[in-house]
Amino acid sequence: MQSTTFHRGWATACASALLFAALSAEAGPAKNVILMITDGASWGTWDMASYYEYGELGRQPYDSFPVKLGMTTTPLNTSSSPTFNATPQVDYDPYQAWDDTPTGGGDHFAGYTYLKKDYTDSAAAGTALATGQKTYNNAINFDNFGQPLEFISQIAKDLGKSTGAVSSVPFSHATPATFGAQNSSRNHYGEISRQMVNGGDLDLIMGGGNPLYDGDGIARTTPAYANETGTGGGYIAKSVWDSLTDGSAGWQFVQDKADFDALADGTLALTGQPFIGVPKVSGTLQYGRTEAVQGSDLSTPSRVAFNPNVPTLETMTRGALNYLGQDPDGLFVMIEGGAVDWAAHGRDTAGIIEEQMDFNAAVKAATDWVEDNSNWMETLLIVLTDHGNAMPMGPDSDDYPFQAIQNNGQGNLPGVQWHYGTHTNENTLFFAKGAGSDLFYDHVLGFDPYLASVLGFNDGRYIENSAVFGVMRDAMVPVPGSLLLVVAGLPLLAARLRGAAARV
Repeated sequence: MQSTTFHRGWATACASALLFAALSAEAGPAKNVILMITDGASWGTWDMASYYEYGELGRQPYDSFPVKLGMTTTPLNTSSSPTFNATPQVDYDPYQAWDDTPTGGGDHFAGYTYLKKDYTDSAAAGTALATGQKTYNNAINFDNFGQPLEFISQIAKDLGKSTGAVSSVPFSHATPATFGAQNSSRNHYGEISRQMVNGGDLDLIMGGGNPLYDGDGIARTTPAYANETGTGGGYIAKSVWDSLTDGSAGWQFVQDKADFDALADGTLALTGQPFIGVPKVSGTLQYGRTEAVQGSDLSTPSRVAFNPNVPTLETMTRGALNYLGQDPDGLFVMIEGGAVDWAAHGRDTAGIIEEQMDFNAAVKAATDWVEDNSNWMETLLIVLTDHGNAMPMGPDSDDYPFQAIQNNGQGNLPGVQWHYGTHTNENTLFFAKGAGSDLFYDHVLGFDPYLASVLGFNDGRYIENSAVFGVMRDAMVPVPGSLLLVVAGLPLLAARLRGAAARV
């Protein structure tokens, strides 16, 4: 009996010592991980919105985040289907990207020409963020051999956390899809919508793509459903839509703006089911609206009145965090300002400012949630873009290479020249704060001196987009060999194995 008592006391003392060491460690597991993506934001996009909103830079929540890095976004290759080769075919070279040698042609400078080549699409970029694996353009969590990849929402779910995907564009679109589905093609919207609703990897989904309404939120005479298999049609399969509306899918389903508002302010009655909200609009929340329907409003950057019948990304962010934040085990959520990319494709200065401002307000909502309902010791918040788009620079950037956006004061459209109409290969801007954010420095790939000398952003250090997955995973599950693993990792590993077995 004496020996048993001694060993039991020794074990208790050891456990207490390990627990103290774990709690005292500088980096511990993140209870909550919030990944925020402004899709298609070139360097100038961040500046345009801040100049319009404040008349100066440095006022956005992420401007004060302690971790600021460049992030490269190249895919494994630029094919739109598997090539059955694991060797990267494209890469980023900072010296070519910033080459100011005049070309004497329409690209103006050699660096501009370089940035227009070998770019990623949102599917490959989202897959890199969600799985840590580079792949071909078009892939939704599929590798270059045509095999599905495990993604971060599944890992978080297996750890007992609540998971969600939120976007200002259709929820089955490329970026949100990579946090809730696996598919060989981003264009299989019917299949992707079914996977996201029926796959069991998400507890909350919010985004556009409502088949019953057009871009102004006007009811259609004929619904626009996605094909059940293959491509074509709208963004959600009819069978999936019907299962949501008749309740057979098992989700709490809302469409009305009042319900999004109520979720955000904590007054919506919840059923205990997973939650899906699809506002009454076909594509993006606001970018598809027209002046002919909504009317004019001189207070908006575009001078077009906003559609009053849909929520903002800020509102959806507050609602998502209120809902997912009820889980005592924590949450993982991806929140996307997806229509920033749509406006960039349109080379639309006013439109991209509106969309980036809504994204910025969503980031503010997330930081407020952390400070009011959690803390930075247990929550990791990441802000990034998945790739650049359209190369907005200063109005004389055809003569002065990489000229910055021109500040014309608060409430005025800044001076901009657009140099492209689609994605770019630029070194993008990345921000992080909170639990585990220092782990990003372990993934520094190299130095891009022009991030400092031209953009004045950081000291030039940069990572690859595929590193984001590893940090999110390691922030939630400490790496093997640490004291934290001894205390916290084994139960999490057991949950991980149980989840993996359940999916087999």
